[in-house]
Amino acid sequence: MTEQTTLTSEEKKKLKEEIHAAWPHFPIDLKKVIFEAKKHKLNIMYMIENWAKENHNELLAELLNKKITCSEEKLKKMEKELSE
Repeated sequence: MTEQTTLTSEEKKKLKEEIHAAWPHFPIDLKKVIFEAKKHKLNIMYMIENWAKENHNELLAELLNKKITCSEEKLKKMEKELSE
């Protein structure tokens, strides 16, 4: 029998909840690494969005635009928290 190696949607949701609950207890160095990784991911999304616009993939560009807006807000909150 093959063991499933990917998380189900429910498991992904639960993992996200657990990380959010544990966040206040993470050491500052870990929070900074996560912050930098999220900034890097945001830059990648910008690159993909630009590619989508240049290649007339309006749906991909529109979806990424929404995701980018959400990610920017989360990063602003994280940055504010890290500067306190």
